[in-house]
Amino acid sequence: MKLRKGVGSALVISIIFISLLAGYIGYNKIEINNKVNSFGAHDSQSKIASNKNQPVKIKLGIWESKTDIAFWTEKVKEYSVIKSNVTVEVETIPDNSGQYLKVRLAANDLPDLFYLKSGHLTIYKDSLLSLDELNATGRNKYPAKLDGHIFGLPLVSFSEYVYYHPSIFKEVGVEVPQTYDEFMAVLEKIKSHGKYIPIAIGGKDDWTFYPFIEFGPPILTEDEHYLANLAKLKRPFGAGSGFEKAANMLRIISENKLAGEDALAIGFDQATQLFQTGKAAMIALGQWYYTDHMSKVSSDADIDAFALPWRATTKEKLKAVTMPDQYMAINKNSKNTEETIAFLEWMFSREVYQEYINYSQNSSTLNDVTAHLPFFNKVNNRHPFNPFMYQGLDEQFVKLKNAAQYDEKKMAQQIFAGASVADILSKLNENWSKAIEYVESNNIHFPLYFDR
Repeated sequence: MKLRKGVGSALVISIIFISLLAGYIGYNKIEINNKVNSFGAHDSQSKIASNKNQPVKIKLGIWESKTDIAFWTEKVKEYSVIKSNVTVEVETIPDNSGQYLKVRLAANDLPDLFYLKSGHLTIYKDSLLSLDELNATGRNKYPAKLDGHIFGLPLVSFSEYVYYHPSIFKEVGVEVPQTYDEFMAVLEKIKSHGKYIPIAIGGKDDWTFYPFIEFGPPILTEDEHYLANLAKLKRPFGAGSGFEKAANMLRIISENKLAGEDALAIGFDQATQLFQTGKAAMIALGQWYYTDHMSKVSSDADIDAFALPWRATTKEKLKAVTMPDQYMAINKNSKNTEETIAFLEWMFSREVYQEYINYSQNSSTLNDVTAHLPFFNKVNNRHPFNPFMYQGLDEQFVKLKNAAQYDEKKMAQQIFAGASVADILSKLNENWSKAIEYVESNNIHFPLYFDR
């Protein structure tokens, strides 16, 4: 079939035009790609410079630790001088149990950078950025490795102590206890004296029971891999277990009112006030507490500390839990990942980190920074102990803990409220054996703790 002459000419012209247009677009696409590649290879500094004026806001999530919040709130102002377009907002995370951040995780609203407990890293790891290549990672003594990648860098390391007032010990006529029985006897003698609360516990905040119910069992079993080994047993909480011994210590303290008339009626702040004002003779907390104490009392003239003696005799080594904590993690879905990485590196830079670790009076987690700890150096010389390196990161244990609804601090509250230790252990063993079956077979409906 023949085309009319006019139509054929128009078609030829159209084809020629389309070909020229395609060639022009293709040429420009190549030119654009060449420019982009050239920019990425040779002019990255220009890209950085062009973004310097773009305002960036980073959220730094910190647990409700007054000393840390105070320090970083002031310190980040210096960072805004270094990077004028970057604002770092210090955000308070109202608990360190993971529940608050779980809600934020579900809403895809995690802070850009935030604290995590070692045991929670496995829960959040799919939302965390790998920190493998960071300079700070290579300098950290205790990086948290999961599935072959580093997801958390601990900001501090600390040991656990029982702080006490030497003046009260002298007045009552007691010495620093060296064994479990001596410790319980000191509590009883201070109570009998009638003037002081033997040991302050802010039981209204369940986490304050951790020195007894969380750290007691691994020391009693002399097992630094206590959590990992719990995950291998179907009924690990029975008679004679480390957990039972720690639970019974709390039962005795509760029944004999050795932490005051109603420890469940007061929280952490009130408990520390009792100790700081000399109304309580002792308080069991980590190394991190010292800075908080000094911020309120301004003097350590009448404060000393010793390791809680879980041992039965002085022939056994005296041990105190020592562990890294406050793992810094980055939200991989952050809109400002590069700036968040840069800020984290700044936090761990020698000058900034040295100032922080001296301020917090925790031990350093960096190979090239040593904390200046005059108080704890004196304490450790007067009352030496062997560090017990607590391994709080075990993924299988976390799975079982969640499935079994295992919350040792809540159980401590129940004990203080009058619950039977035997009943708690029986129920706990039952839940634990079901949890193992659930995790192994994945075909038994059992509520997950973090799904509540």
